[in-house]
This record gives sequence, C-alpha cells and structure tokens, in this order.
Amino acid sequence: MLKTKKVNDKLIVYLEGRLDVTVATEVEEQLIKLIDEDGERHIILNLDQVEYMSSSGFRACIAILRKLKQRDGSLKLSNIRASVKRIFDVIELTSLFDIYDDETAALNA
Repeated sequence: MLKTKKVNDKLIVYLEGRLDVTVATEVEEQLIKLIDEDGERHIILNLDQVEYMSSSGFRACIAILRKLKQRDGSLKLSNIRASVKRIFDVIELTSLFDIYDDETAALNA
C-alpha cells in the first residue's frame, strides 16, 4: 500500500526505495486505482526516499501523467534526489514533468 497524505484537493504519494521493474508495475496499478476509484486528479509524487528509478519507473510515471491529463488533472514530482534527477536529465524527461525542489513548492504551484 502506498503511503499518502491528502492536502486540500491534492494527494501526496510518498515513494521509497528502488522504483524498478519489480515495484513499478505495482505502484502504477495502485496509483491508477486512486485515480479511477477514488477520483484523485492532482497527485504529487514525493521522491525523497527513491534511491533508484529504472525505465519501468519512468514508464509508470509517464502512464500516470497521461491518465491524469485525460481527466484534466496534474502530476507533480518533488524532492527528487540528485542521482535520480540526473537520469531525468539524461533521458530528457524534465520538460515532460512539473518538477519541484520540495513538497511545499509543489503544493503551492
């Protein structure tokens, strides 16, 4: 189960560990359930505790972003570690996502 916190109309999801092929699909399924069944439209992924993200993790983020955009929602990423942020930069995904230094900035944006 994902660790979450609701702040007004935004759902903050706290991910941790390695977002790789063994975890990414499960995380994606849980996020889709929150969108489809609970009606969440604005999600902030707090990645402070994510130490590694594989292509499966990026694919899951892109899938969630697309699903939320179909519902006029938003996906924001916050607290990305430098090592994970470098991967975002290398594969040129920083322009695809709204990325914030911290959770407060993501909430206020």
